Amino acid sequence: MEDAVYQEFLELEQTHWWFRGRRAIFVSLLDTYVKRDPGGQRLLMDLGCGVGGMLEPMAQYGRVIGTDVTLKGLQHCAARHFPRLVACNGPDGCFKDGTLDVITAFDALEHIEDDVGSMREIHRMLKPGGTFIASGPAWQFLYAQQDRITHHVRRYTLGEMTGKASSAGFEILKGSYINVWLFPVILPAVLALKALQSVRKPDDGKAGSNVGIGIPHWTNEMLAGIFSSEATLLRYVSAPAGHSLVMVARKR
Repeated sequence: MEDAVYQEFLELEQTHWWFRGRRAIFVSLLDTYVKRDPGGQRLLMDLGCGVGGMLEPMAQYGRVIGTDVTLKGLQHCAARHFPRLVACNGPDGCFKDGTLDVITAFDALEHIEDDVGSMREIHRMLKPGGTFIASGPAWQFLYAQQDRITHHVRRYTLGEMTGKASSAGFEILKGSYINVWLFPVILPAVLALKALQSVRKPDDGKAGSNVGIGIPHWTNEMLAGIFSSEATLLRYVSAPAGHSLVMVARKR
C-alpha cells in the first residue's frame, strides 16, 4: 500500500466505522468456527497482517503470528509490541506442512497475483481440520482509485473466491457478502466517483484511502453500529450482495 494509507489505517483502525464493523464480523466468525482459547496452544497466522489491526483480537484464540510481504507493515506491528512477526510472501508459505491450526487472510488475497497459489500454500500449512477465514472486496466493476492505491489486483465475486478455495482443496463452510445494509448507498457513490475520476484523474501517489475522508462523530457511530450488526445476521444467513465478502473454509 502507499505510505499515506499505512498511516491512515494506523490512526483510524480503532475508531473508524469500517474497521469497527469488519472487526466485529471477523471476531464473530472466529467465535463460531474457532472458539476462544487465550494463552492456549492453538497456533494462528494472520496472512497480510498490515499494521496489525486483527492481531490483538486474534490473540484470544491462541498464539497468533502476523505475516506480511512488506517490512513497512511489520515495523508498525513491532512498534506495537506484537511478539510474533514474520516477513512472508503469500504464494511462498514460510511454515512447514500441517503446522498451523488457523490461517486468516483479511483483505489480503486481492493483493496477490497468484491468489490460488496462496490458497494452496495455506492449505499445505494448515493441520488436517484446520480453519481458513478470508475476506475481500467485492465486484470487479467497482474497481477504482481506492483499489489502486491499496494495490489490489482484483475484486471478487463470492463464487470466484469460494471456487478458487475449493480448487485449492478446501471444504467451504460459509460464504457471504458483507457491508450489506450500506451497499445501496455505497454503490451509486462509488460509481459516481469512478465517473468523476475518469474525467479528472487523481494522483495515486499522494492520495489517501476512502477511510480517511472526515465525517461527523455521530455519523461514524451510526455507520459502525449498522455495519457491526451484520455479525449477528451472518450467524443465520448468507447475504447475496454487498460491498465486501467473507469465506470460512476447512482443510478436510
